[in-house]
Amino acid sequence: MATTDSAAGTAPHAAAAQEAPAGELPIRRQSLSSTNFDIVSTYRNLLASDPDLTKPVAAIESLIVLLNTVPSTTVYETLDTVKMHSDRLKASVANPVPLTAGTDLFLQYLVSSLKQQDGSFDAVRQHLLRNGRLFAARAIAARNGVAEAGWRFVGEGKCVLTHGASRSVTGLLERASKSLNAKFRVVYVRDEARGDESDRVVKELRQMGIPVAEIPEAAVAHVMGLLRQVHMVFVGAEAVTQNGGIISRIGTYQIAQLASKAKIPFYVAAETHKFVRKFPLDQRDIGFKQELLDFSTDVASKQPRDAVDYTPPELITNLVTENGVQLPGYVFEQLLDIYGSLNG
Repeated sequence: MATTDSAAGTAPHAAAAQEAPAGELPIRRQSLSSTNFDIVSTYRNLLASDPDLTKPVAAIESLIVLLNTVPSTTVYETLDTVKMHSDRLKASVANPVPLTAGTDLFLQYLVSSLKQQDGSFDAVRQHLLRNGRLFAARAIAARNGVAEAGWRFVGEGKCVLTHGASRSVTGLLERASKSLNAKFRVVYVRDEARGDESDRVVKELRQMGIPVAEIPEAAVAHVMGLLRQVHMVFVGAEAVTQNGGIISRIGTYQIAQLASKAKIPFYVAAETHKFVRKFPLDQRDIGFKQELLDFSTDVASKQPRDAVDYTPPELITNLVTENGVQLPGYVFEQLLDIYGSLNG
């Protein structure tokens, strides 16, 4: 995991609040160092330097770097700074939903920590920095918990169909291969728009000793219809919505529909830090615009590389999290515990 070693307080302190007449709120001038901090580059560098980071965790770590680099003198200034940079980070990507999961969770953690701590603000801030790093480390370690919770579903002699390049799914299959001596098979649905990534995942699975068959997306219905060839589906998620649905790699929705029709269990391997306070109603309600229907006469027109779709909870058999195997309704309960109110 990428670490942050910048010493807090090395940058010039933010300007103090101006004197205000009695009964009026003081005006806080934005710190120059806070304004100049590049949260977007920090986030991108963290992702590039550590392939094990998920997008929500990279967002959290970026905010930790922010707190460690940009000094603040008040609770309000800290929260304002984190909110401002969270918004800036989310505005920099086409799909802000995974980043929303991370930034919302970290902001809630900040608020909770500030309420619990007594003493000087500097002591509170140092507590946040120390425990913020621990928070991020635990979020990354959650992937191992997902693998431990879900590998037994695989079973000796079974066949798993998977889609996308989920690290949680790969970790789960790796854990299963160690216990089952790789005595199961994987059908990997190849994404031609991301062929290099598909090649990498298939290579990793085969190096574990797992027999892998690659199929194109157009062959999924045919393969699922073959008698006893696929016993379960495992996919990951970029975000898990509060109603228990998932936003994931484009094509996940149709695979879930086909699995439901064939009565094949459809499992989602996802860490709880991907839970997000969002409630899509359908494909038009994922919260950001995708140019999938880009009608063109340009022969060089290409399919969007990072497109996603929404899979509703009724198509999901179970969520496999670091807290165990759960029904989709578990997400609502968890978010209610964290935020007090899903509308708060």
